[in-house]
Amino acid sequence: MSNNQANANKRPRFILRAFTSVLLAAAFIVLVITGVFLFVSPPGRIANWTNWNLLGLTKKEWIDLHVCFSALFLLGSILHLILNLRPLFGYFKDNVRRSIGFRLEWAFAIIICALVFAGTRWGTEPFSSFLAFNEKVKQSWDKPRARAPIPHAELLTLSELAEKAGVEMAVASNRLAAKGITGLSPDIIVQKLADQNQRSAQQIYETLLSEPSHGRSEGGRGGGGGYGRGGSGGGGGGVGWKTLAQFCTDEGMKLEEAQARLRAKGIKADAQQTLREIAVSNGYSRPSELLEILRKK
Repeated sequence: MSNNQANANKRPRFILRAFTSVLLAAAFIVLVITGVFLFVSPPGRIANWTNWNLLGLTKKEWIDLHVCFSALFLLGSILHLILNLRPLFGYFKDNVRRSIGFRLEWAFAIIICALVFAGTRWGTEPFSSFLAFNEKVKQSWDKPRARAPIPHAELLTLSELAEKAGVEMAVASNRLAAKGITGLSPDIIVQKLADQNQRSAQQIYETLLSEPSHGRSEGGRGGGGGYGRGGSGGGGGGVGWKTLAQFCTDEGMKLEEAQARLRAKGIKADAQQTLREIAVSNGYSRPSELLEILRKK
């Protein structure tokens, strides 16, 4: 036999068991990493609104990775079981009689799995404390500025978001266009608009609420209305720039009643403060949060 033939015979062959073990180990490491990151990630309503990301990946992308590697780990586990059926069945045999029978090892394994399932299902210790800790970590991201006007507001159309903010669509379009945001349309989904312009939905909303320039009507209607302190201007801007007194007049509401509603929520408000000033001074980031309190029947 020649040396070439000998070397050919010595080529390492593909070992399926080794491949399966390495595959499972790699998938497990990725699952640990994605699992930890998802454990500490903010709730979806905050992550989507603020475009939260970790190591350059958004929460959705981390979830996608976790799901796909979970599927890979499942397939690898099935292959691992097939390759190790004989040793596996050996674990179910009685050590003395060498036949299928009771063994403490698999009994304890089943009991532990049952306890974890039951403890999680019915919220007993220590599982309830662990899950409560996870919830506490997630809610630590919930700051006033990170809150959307309504849950998952990024799924609204631009016109719906403008209406929720109390801003006319024409005014909203002008404010967004002034910040270089393109692709504006009343029917475009806010998240899609944000992605197209490499911004978060939160940034779109904050731009939409941004303070109008003084001296000209944003909406292009009226000659010299302007936006004075609390004024509505010729373009019909956001209600955040109205004083509480002016808002009550426009809404046909008594000032005392409005202040009482705000006071019931622990909000201090002066008649000559704008709704935006009231919101900011009381820990709120948007006047629209006050509108829900004031307009609540």
